[in-house]
Amino acid sequence: MYVYLLVIAIFMLGCGGQEGDDPSPTQAIPQISIAPMADYYSATTTEIILSATAVIESGEITEVLWQQTDGLNADIRSPNALNTAVYLSLPTSSSQAYTFELTVTGSEGTTASKSISFSHYLVMDKFQAARLLHQGTMGPTLNEITQATGLTGQQWLQDQIELPITHHLPLLQNYPEKDSPTRTSRLDTWWKASLNAPDQLRQRVAFALSQIFVVSDESFTQPAGQAHYYDLLLNHSFGNYRELLEAVTLSPIMGRYLSHLGNQKGDPNKNIRPDENYAREVMQLFSIGLTKLNLDGSNRLDENGQTIPTFNQTEVEGLAKVFTGWTYANRASWTSGSADYINPMQAWANYHSTAEKHLLNGVILPAGQSAELDLQQALDNLANHPNVAPFISKLLIQRLVTSNPTPQYIGRISSVFNDNGQGGYGDLGAVVTAILLDDEARQHGGVIQYVGKVREPILRTVQLWRETNAQSNSGWYFINTKISHGQQPLSSPSVFNFYQSDYIPTNLTVLKLYAPEMQIATSTNLISYFNFQHQATTSNIASNNQITNEYAMLANLDYQIDLYQMQGLNSLLDYYDTVFLSGQLTPEMGEQFTLIFNHFSNKQLEQRIGNLLFAVINSPAYVVQQ
Repeated sequence: MYVYLLVIAIFMLGCGGQEGDDPSPTQAIPQISIAPMADYYSATTTEIILSATAVIESGEITEVLWQQTDGLNADIRSPNALNTAVYLSLPTSSSQAYTFELTVTGSEGTTASKSISFSHYLVMDKFQAARLLHQGTMGPTLNEITQATGLTGQQWLQDQIELPITHHLPLLQNYPEKDSPTRTSRLDTWWKASLNAPDQLRQRVAFALSQIFVVSDESFTQPAGQAHYYDLLLNHSFGNYRELLEAVTLSPIMGRYLSHLGNQKGDPNKNIRPDENYAREVMQLFSIGLTKLNLDGSNRLDENGQTIPTFNQTEVEGLAKVFTGWTYANRASWTSGSADYINPMQAWANYHSTAEKHLLNGVILPAGQSAELDLQQALDNLANHPNVAPFISKLLIQRLVTSNPTPQYIGRISSVFNDNGQGGYGDLGAVVTAILLDDEARQHGGVIQYVGKVREPILRTVQLWRETNAQSNSGWYFINTKISHGQQPLSSPSVFNFYQSDYIPTNLTVLKLYAPEMQIATSTNLISYFNFQHQATTSNIASNNQITNEYAMLANLDYQIDLYQMQGLNSLLDYYDTVFLSGQLTPEMGEQFTLIFNHFSNKQLEQRIGNLLFAVINSPAYVVQQ
């Protein structure tokens, strides 16, 4: 219990008068002074002490009354005393403002009132910290959870946002005995950054963005360019959406993937038409979606109750013309020269369509404009469409927190997207912060019935290896998760990502609940993944001297073994409850885990613990991120 002293000095001062004279106005009118109260932080129900002094020269104090005028209902134990204890409940969000007013009445019938305000910030216990970090990192470690415990969610997020960026391209190395990097080399850099980078929130947001602004090396492989594309997402993770959209549009990797690199103006004589691929996908997938939306993400309907398309073929053709005349930077000519996959694409005027261009909401770009001006105006037109806020906000909520956000949740985040509180539009840092601090994410306002999301297989493996400090003897992370996990970074089978955001599994059809990640949970993938995880927890252990594969990722279970030997099984289960289950361990679950542990009593301790860990990370309480 925290006790805070609020010193409130109330002085009712007068200039004095002759005996028998009526009191002067300054003697009768109380003059009040209140000492300021500093904000404070707590994770438990908090007791504060309101303490006041009152002096009056003309007459006596006949009544004192403390009243609450703002904040959650507090229990004022002695409202008619100058000194009173007040019990505050936990905030229902990351912070709660309180205001208390003291009124003092004198014997002359005069009164005076003054207020004092302060905020109670909710600091996180270890389970609350774990929940936030499961949503805001690639998979938290015990050390990270411990460091976040005692902070507010806002403090942790701000600390993460301010960390230097861990870029991927500088980590890219030539494949062993090769003169250049390969696809495997790029994956090595992704794993090294994801497992070891301090800026975990940025890495998680960039991973989410990579599943919205999709490129894939399934169609072509350019390791340095694709690592740089990922760095582009990292650079803009907390930046401005409009700037991110332009960087993605001019990326030669995106240009190559969605074929607007080398896109030429129309020429009927040569049977050339502007390529419409990027024009269609940048609207459908990267910005506004297919139907017009309300701020809360629900569909706008016409007078017949039908959804309203966001764009038509005329607008696709208009935008396709915008994306003509762009190719690799620093080329000797349009068709010859090296392919620069790092620098933004550059425009060639002779290949850009100067025709009139019809865009969204009736906007028409006049004929004769340059490629650069057309691009700027077209991206402004696209980025400022009212659909962008709810469309992008919902996708980010789904990737970080829950597959089925309520309309109210989407509406709150969309409002932040439209205005970050300082008049800024499209501030992704503010959007991510609002997503993770929202009552629906933190569950401060009561339990939401269908909160959470199925944890992506690749994130489950990242956390396992981060917490067990997994390494290979070679120092290389040569990991192919395409078959075993059903996903691999920047290796989506199509621009629609590994799974669609509106995917509903058969068993959830009646409830109409989305579970996007379940689209890759095929029987083949599930069996492969279970085998992968079992080997990772029971065979590929650093202390296993029989491992000869120098590229195998070896988990270190020494901490878990020591914890069991020194403190017993209950302490080991408490550790799992903190790191993997975020406080969801029930007595019934504990009994089941104990049975599993005892079932392997004839095996070596590391095998027993490995099998127990396998059971924990494949339990429903872990597989579904709450």
